Amino acid sequence: MGFSEGYLKTLLRFGIKPGLERIRAMMAWAGEPNLSSPSVLIGGTNGKGSTVSFLSSILQGAGYRVGVYTSPHLTSYRERFQINNEPISQERLDALLMWAKGLAERVERETPYGAPTEFEVLTVIAFRYFAEERVDIAVVEVGLGGRWDATNALEPHISIVTNIALDHTERLGPDHLTIASNKLGIARPHRPLITAERKLGVLRLFEETSTRLKARLVQVGSEVTWRLHSATDKGTEATFQTWQGNYPVRLGLLGTHQLANFGCALAAAELLREEGWQISEEAIFFGAQKALCLGRLQAVHPRHPTPSPLVVLDGAHNPSGAATLARTLRTLFRYRRLSLVLGMLADKDVNGIAAKLVPLADEVFITQPQTDRALPAAELFKRCEPFGKGMQISPTVTEALTMALQSADADDLICVTGSLYVVGETLAHLSTLEDV
Repeated sequence: MGFSEGYLKTLLRFGIKPGLERIRAMMAWAGEPNLSSPSVLIGGTNGKGSTVSFLSSILQGAGYRVGVYTSPHLTSYRERFQINNEPISQERLDALLMWAKGLAERVERETPYGAPTEFEVLTVIAFRYFAEERVDIAVVEVGLGGRWDATNALEPHISIVTNIALDHTERLGPDHLTIASNKLGIARPHRPLITAERKLGVLRLFEETSTRLKARLVQVGSEVTWRLHSATDKGTEATFQTWQGNYPVRLGLLGTHQLANFGCALAAAELLREEGWQISEEAIFFGAQKALCLGRLQAVHPRHPTPSPLVVLDGAHNPSGAATLARTLRTLFRYRRLSLVLGMLADKDVNGIAAKLVPLADEVFITQPQTDRALPAAELFKRCEPFGKGMQISPTVTEALTMALQSADADDLICVTGSLYVVGETLAHLSTLEDV
């Protein structure tokens, strides 16, 4: 285990702490790197990562140097910090961690706020990295919620809240309005706010918040609309209409649910153009097609066994995301039999996710990721039993995937889902198969 992983594991014991005092203290002592470049802050329950990918791709297509900070990672912490799709080097990450360690120890020693969390340390590293590299703009994904998330130390030029669904209810609240109120904490006075939320009661809260903040509210679905032309397992074609023009695009990210996510990114691009950013139609077309979001309806063909079935990876970890995945599996892909490789974290709505996905499958390989937060496979098996048939338990994700591949034919489909931790371990294992 290298320095990075070792030090970060020591921070995990501090868990999640609400409040911005620790991150603001670190930012102040670091010289406010969070204010060094314009930024777009993207929150919401589902679709954050995809929206980040679409917008950063559009901005790169326009020739800008774009810093991207996302979470969680799938196989390496380096994935969280990228500039124009290039992850930070391990040497640079280690150096920044050494620097951030001193800040964290100073916060613990000199303030009453306690030790910073892992995510707070990673966030100050991201903004320091982007400041040192002089990015033109930072596109940042909220970690959890909004109001008390460490990323809210930013002063974003544009805030996006993709949508509101029930997730992390133990921390964010038991209903849509309470969760929305927390996530709307990233909105800023006199700065645009974008959403693809459609629930009327929640939208009313968005409207009230934007009115109070004197912020322009852009509603994707009314001010940004689209006409779908085709949706296949090769991509989605649609024509988008905004208040500035029409854009016939092909989306590289699979699934019709990506239309709303691209709509959020397109709205942000249009708002930046109004501020004088040079973003051509070609950059928008480029960003639509070239966006890449690992673990979000990602289709891969393993090299082994040969011939191999298609494997679809999706980190659906709440009932809303599971419902979207289930709909996509039914409509987008063609297959003879469907196998699920399924693992979840203990703090998720296990029954809600299982009810959406397990009944679709001909065979389910129940497993658990290698994290203390995992729901034990035996417990997940019991919870899934009422919903499906043909279930087997595998103690590791690698073993579950191996069993699924061995039992599938080339015209079958394997879907790995339930948690981004499961997806990450799958990607790591598939990368070893490439070397066989």
